[in-house]
Amino acid sequence: METTADEVRSTFLVTPQAEHQYFYKWENNPKRIGHGVVSTMRDHVTKAMYNCGLETFEWIKDNHEHPLKELKKEDIEHIDLASNWEPDFAFVHLFHLLMEEIGRPPLWSEFDEFAYRTADGMKMFGAERADRENKIFDQELARIKAKHPAAKNPEHRAKFLADGSLDWRIGNAYYGFMRDMYTAVALRERGLDVRVHPIADANFRIDGWFGNKILSVFVVNPKYKVTDQRRADRHHKGRKRHVEELFPGSEFSFVALTMEGAHEHGKFHFPSKSAIDDVEQLLRCGG
Repeated sequence: METTADEVRSTFLVTPQAEHQYFYKWENNPKRIGHGVVSTMRDHVTKAMYNCGLETFEWIKDNHEHPLKELKKEDIEHIDLASNWEPDFAFVHLFHLLMEEIGRPPLWSEFDEFAYRTADGMKMFGAERADRENKIFDQELARIKAKHPAAKNPEHRAKFLADGSLDWRIGNAYYGFMRDMYTAVALRERGLDVRVHPIADANFRIDGWFGNKILSVFVVNPKYKVTDQRRADRHHKGRKRHVEELFPGSEFSFVALTMEGAHEHGKFHFPSKSAIDDVEQLLRCGG
């Protein structure tokens, strides 16, 4: 069982909106071509996930190291250089590449080892992260000195925030990736041929698909008061783009698995059995 990039292209390049998203923003992007992103991901084949079971995720949970440590969100939410960071190799690209190398979704420690301690990882991602971390350090050091002129060792605090804010950004993407993989595996164990591929995810925000049904996994925070459009979008769609906008008038139907945000910091938050039951029925019935 495998899914190739060509299969993704033939399946989803069916509307002008999808073609614009794919070609203009990605495949013909000179920066991503030059960095090797396009050639690498065009060759990518998804296999490993199709050989995983839910027991794989139990093992991962037992061996997991928390990437976000003791950092608090309020410490770093002002750092736009981290929260808005979209690296050349998307986070989901890297997680998928490593998954195929290892044969299962990676531990956070394995991603850390790959990204910063291997030649390929540094070329794809680690060097870009180091450059951004330096920029955030300079920004935070200036901010701390301006706000607290008498602060002792502001460099230590600036380094902590620069490193932590980027780990927070990557860590949240990692948890989202693991949630999507868990969902796909849980549905596959119920006999549904749910497919995944990093190009479908990164370019079209497709977390999985089953025939002509596109699956999205949304995490919402019920504490939000929906008082404006921005918060309404977050409430209903998490941080994901409205995938339906890319496929107007197409044969696709859209199925969403919606779950509340995590209540425990730094732990995997997977869909409940009842949520999987509900989305299984929607996929079987056509949404």
